[in-house]
Amino acid sequence: MTVAEQRYRYLPVWASGLAATLVVAAAVIWLEAEDRAVGPLPWVIPEVLSTDRVGAQIAFLAWPGFALGALCVAAVGWLAGRGHVPAARLRAAAAGFLTSGALLATYTQWLVRENPLKPWLVAKEAFRWGLMFIGPSTGLLTAAAVGAALGSGAGRLPYRSRTVLVAGATTGGLFAVTIEVLRRAQPEHQEPWSNTYWVALITGVPLVALLTGILVHVTATRSLRPVEAIRRELADITGQSLDRRVPVPLTEDVIARLAETTNDTLDRLEQSSTRQQQFVADAAHELRSPLAGLRAQLETALRHPDSVADWPEVVAGAVADVVRLQALTDDLLLLASHRATAVVGEPVDLAALAEDLVREHQHLPDAARLTLTCEAPAPAVVHGNATRLERLVRNLLANACRHATSKVEVEVVVAGSTITLTVADDGPGIPPADRSRVFDRFTRLDASRTRTSGGAGLGLPIARDIATHHAGILTIADSARGARLVARFPAGARPVG
Repeated sequence: MTVAEQRYRYLPVWASGLAATLVVAAAVIWLEAEDRAVGPLPWVIPEVLSTDRVGAQIAFLAWPGFALGALCVAAVGWLAGRGHVPAARLRAAAAGFLTSGALLATYTQWLVRENPLKPWLVAKEAFRWGLMFIGPSTGLLTAAAVGAALGSGAGRLPYRSRTVLVAGATTGGLFAVTIEVLRRAQPEHQEPWSNTYWVALITGVPLVALLTGILVHVTATRSLRPVEAIRRELADITGQSLDRRVPVPLTEDVIARLAETTNDTLDRLEQSSTRQQQFVADAAHELRSPLAGLRAQLETALRHPDSVADWPEVVAGAVADVVRLQALTDDLLLLASHRATAVVGEPVDLAALAEDLVREHQHLPDAARLTLTCEAPAPAVVHGNATRLERLVRNLLANACRHATSKVEVEVVVAGSTITLTVADDGPGIPPADRSRVFDRFTRLDASRTRTSGGAGLGLPIARDIATHHAGILTIADSARGARLVARFPAGARPVG
């Protein structure tokens, strides 16, 4: 923000303070002028005591003079606030009216009380005291109140300004009440106490309110510095700088916990972004290779049609590649939809589902040389999506049939509130060091396997995502031979939205 913008932003503050000072100055100058217009003071004491030199003027200042002065201050604050939103202009005008009005009313009440006691001196005291202290202090307090009420100049009053206003007004009000209580506790018509009362009310209360507001403002500003540092750091973080973290203050309070929570959120965002970038890169690689092979095959056949002996065979190979691409695309869409869409739950008998899929796989070419068995004696009801649960069991069976040597065993067990699905094969198994890695997308433990025989490496990741989405878990258990995959679900549990 430039210097010119700062001046324009705080113009209502300085204008209101100057207007309040000029109102006081105009009032005391007027009293002094009227006092001199009456004539010089007589030398006889009784005549001096009986002469009311500026009583009419003081009565006008008591009402409606102070209210008119406060209205002038409010009008100046409103006019100087052009360029701010209407709410901010209204706050500035209201703060100027209330603050200057309260101070002017207190000062004029002092004049009303003082004039009957010292009518020959009240105008001169008001002139001297008004120019030296009352005017500047009124302007300063009015400017402080308008500045706090104006806040940032837009929208609702900021937290720091609200705190300053409430603290200053509360402290000043309590101090004024305390002074009034002490005055009432003293004997009536006690002149020293009367002077002390008005001095404390006119000077002490505003000063206490102002000092309280300043201290609260400084304290709030220092307390909010960590929040501002967090805000600046977050504003600079982009999708390419997710490794940055916000500073954590050493205060061990709610701000420190906010910073820690923010950093935890940034950790999760960075991990999610990394996984997404890796997933996109892997998906692009997986799609590019078969597409390149398919394109080369078709372009070669088109450029050299005479060398193609069997066109149906070329078309059949292209169709097979397209089928594999379609299966890979379906898997990618399924992975994306698990977290992007909600699942409408329904009761699904996992035992009956496993039996049906085992019977189906017994007639597939991959299982022609294998013995498939299924033990699921009792109904095992899981509340979830039948299509996705079927995909989980199908993926586990396909993985087991791909690696089994002679047999695949499927078992569904209901134990209390847990339903366990186990798919085991007698193949080479999965080394313990690789058991977490096989659930990563596009992971193939055997680098020599082709995409045709080994799949895209999405079957187990999809199965785990489905299990997690249904409040379950998919793990790899120890086995004497082969791989043993175990999926556990809470009986009747609803899917995770």
